Amino acid sequence: MTQQEQQEFAARLKEALAWMKAVQEQLNANDDTAGPRDALEARLRATEKIHHSEHNGQMKVDQVLMAAENLLQSGDEELRNSTNSKLKELKNQWEETTTHIVHCHSRIEWVWLHWSEYLKEKLWQLDQQRVAVSDVKSQVALLERLLDEAAALHSRTGDPSVDALARQKLEEDYNDVRDRAQERLTLLEKISDEHQKFHNEVQKFQSWLVSKTRDLTELMKPGDTPENKLQALETLDESVDCGEETLKQIERVADSVRANTSPAGAEAVQEEAEELRVGWQRLRQALSEAREGLHYSQDSHSQYLTRCQRLGEEIGRIRELLSGLDQELEDTQESKRCSATTEEEMEGQFRRYWDVKNTLAGKESQVELLKSQLKELFRFSEDSRHLSDDVLAVVKEHQSVKCRASRLCSQSEMELRSLLQDPLLNFSQWANSVSQVTEASNNVSDFSHTAMLLHKIQGLLESSVQLQDRLRQLEVKGDLLDSVFGPERSDDLRVKLSSAIRTRELLHSQLLERKNRLQNLISRTKDFDESYQLILTKLSLFRERLLAADALQPDILAKKSQLDQMLALQKELEDGRAQLTVLETLVSSGQSNRTQYEKLCADWTELHRRVMVKVQDCEEIVSDHESFQSELLHTEKWMMVMRQKLESFRSSAGVWSVEGRRAEAQRLLGEFPEKELQVQQMEVQVLRVLEKTSMDGQVHIQKDMERLKERWIELRSLSLTLDGLLAGSSETAFGSQERFQPDLPLSVQTDPTDEPEGLRQKTPGGDEDNRRGSRIDCSEFEAWLSREYNILMGLIRTRKKAHSAEEVRSRQKTLQVLRGRLPEGQQLLRLLLQQAQKNPDVDESLEDLRYRWLLYKSKLKQEEDVMIAEDTKREDDFKGRTEKKPGLLRRICRLALLLWLLFLALLLLAFLLPLMDDGNSCSLSNNFARSFSVMLRYDGPPPT
Repeated sequence: MTQQEQQEFAARLKEALAWMKAVQEQLNANDDTAGPRDALEARLRATEKIHHSEHNGQMKVDQVLMAAENLLQSGDEELRNSTNSKLKELKNQWEETTTHIVHCHSRIEWVWLHWSEYLKEKLWQLDQQRVAVSDVKSQVALLERLLDEAAALHSRTGDPSVDALARQKLEEDYNDVRDRAQERLTLLEKISDEHQKFHNEVQKFQSWLVSKTRDLTELMKPGDTPENKLQALETLDESVDCGEETLKQIERVADSVRANTSPAGAEAVQEEAEELRVGWQRLRQALSEAREGLHYSQDSHSQYLTRCQRLGEEIGRIRELLSGLDQELEDTQESKRCSATTEEEMEGQFRRYWDVKNTLAGKESQVELLKSQLKELFRFSEDSRHLSDDVLAVVKEHQSVKCRASRLCSQSEMELRSLLQDPLLNFSQWANSVSQVTEASNNVSDFSHTAMLLHKIQGLLESSVQLQDRLRQLEVKGDLLDSVFGPERSDDLRVKLSSAIRTRELLHSQLLERKNRLQNLISRTKDFDESYQLILTKLSLFRERLLAADALQPDILAKKSQLDQMLALQKELEDGRAQLTVLETLVSSGQSNRTQYEKLCADWTELHRRVMVKVQDCEEIVSDHESFQSELLHTEKWMMVMRQKLESFRSSAGVWSVEGRRAEAQRLLGEFPEKELQVQQMEVQVLRVLEKTSMDGQVHIQKDMERLKERWIELRSLSLTLDGLLAGSSETAFGSQERFQPDLPLSVQTDPTDEPEGLRQKTPGGDEDNRRGSRIDCSEFEAWLSREYNILMGLIRTRKKAHSAEEVRSRQKTLQVLRGRLPEGQQLLRLLLQQAQKNPDVDESLEDLRYRWLLYKSKLKQEEDVMIAEDTKREDDFKGRTEKKPGLLRRICRLALLLWLLFLALLLLAFLLPLMDDGNSCSLSNNFARSFSVMLRYDGPPPT
């Protein structure tokens, strides 16, 4: 505890000493009476602030003394002595500080008060002298009476002390005193007038200096040209020069004033005159500096204008160049977009892009020169923002055109590279195809196979001729190859090109030999009927496959499989066209063979057309089914999320509330119109999907749609409940405290649809004039309210009893009727309130009626909420009872699900068996383990 007290004492002591040290430093900085009056007044304000803060220091000292009390009562002698010494030092420091504060402030205040007291003292002396002169003059009557009494006394007594000579001397003495007093008054008036004149002249000259200084400041503000500023400065300089005569006159007056002023006052007058001279000289110096600055600014302005003009011309030239280059890029790119470009045109485009890129690279130095010129302009005081914006725009434009040229040049270079390499790539593919055809035609005996190979060889020979032209053209473009690929890569390409030309010639000769051999083989085949029957059989197989695949499928996987089958069939039909071409060579001159061939071609063409139509239909079917499934998935996900959000407005007790969440509820309800339109579109879309789906698949799709509609109806019901809550919330936000309980029988025997005849004439059904002219008594409204309240309390009383479905509907109908008559009661109450405003003598029970009306509406709202909660609970109980007893179909489905899972596990195990085979296997290469299509099994290295 002692350690904590010592720390607190040390902290308090440190704060107090720091405050005193800061005050001492401030006092030392302000403890000076020399200088002009403004500086003296500023120091006076500073010392006054320090003097007013003295109580803060006293509070810090008191805090140190309070913290030292426990230490002084401690049993440690050394601690007490140390504390006493520190307190003594603190008290001495505090006394020294307070004394310094008082002396410093008093001394500066005394000097400041006496700064202008010399004139006041002279005026005070003048006033005193005037009083003295007036007193002397007021003694004239007394003197005359004294002289008369002295003359009378002398005439009676003959006393020589009051003889005529004594009386004359007395009168002369009075006149002498009066004259000297008058002379003193005149002298004081002259001295005061001179000092007052000096004071007025000083103030006037100081105001003149201030006004001229202000004029100089306004003159030097930016906004005008240097020439106009110089002209105005000359006028101001002449005016300041004229002020020297006034200053000399003030100095002469100051000399006269100093002669009639005390030494301290004379020194103050001398300082004041010298301060005027210093202020005038300072103004002259400022004028001289301003003149020199304007001359320099004028010279620099001319240089600035010259450089601006030169920079503007450079900007214009570069902008014009950049605009032309950008237009050239645009024209080249537009010509490329408008028409298909040949190799020569692509070469020309590349060269134009390359020239633009090189030109822009050469202009880099000019752009950097613009930046350096702009930096030189920043040294001038002129505003260069417009040029800065122009230079920045030029730099951005140059960078933009440069990037565009680089991008287009790179793109054109890539396209040209691809185009120049295409002949070699095509040759490589062509050579591979030739090798495959040559190998396949080594041992061939089947007519259809021979015809297909001959057709391929003819196509390869045609491609060989085209390759020859392209390779020859590429061989003569050595310069272009060097520009696009560079020297090293172009040499490699030339070597590959020469090798490709020689290899092409060799392979072309082999193809010609193989073509002749196959044609000879076909020419030896004279049996047209055998070939015709072979092709006809294949055509029949194609028809059977088309018929087998042309059936409605149940799901999206089956539809995609059907599409794949149709695409494979289309490919086989297109490949079989070569057999018809070869068959044509076997057609003899007989008309029957020609007729059979033409009929076979027609059948083949018709089947191909049907397959193409079926492929298009399958693609549309798959697209519609995928779109439907995607929309269904997204809509169900939205419904699930929206249901959770809407149910968050309902508490665990089944009470709905939107308090504090009205904006969120309105936003959620705003999503329903769009989703409702989407659901309607899905209902139309599902019809197209059902038309293209088998009966088994239609059952599942219809179940999905029924489930979607049920969820939509449930979600729409929740939204309507929330919407009704938003609409009626303004009428249910009342307090729940009850101030009264009406003493009425809780009977519900009265028909809720009955209305008192006296009130029917005053309901809101009439026009405005009838309502204005009608008058309602408080007793009538009270009777109507009591009757409604009776019905409501009867419903509340019988709430907990068991009800049949008919009774529940009756209670709901009664609540709806009560809710429907709320506007009527509100109108009646409004009329009563209007009458109360017109007639102040209305009974005070109107306030009680209004409160009873609010309570009735609150209870009606609560009963409606309870009714909704009970309905929800009954629905949940009904669902729970139905779910507790699963039917036979559900039990069968559960068992079937287990069997299906077991079957899938066994099937998965069968698919995984190929992974355990040793050695190389094509099972993984042809994706057998992941396919349901039947295919051959092959163990060994992949075929080449």
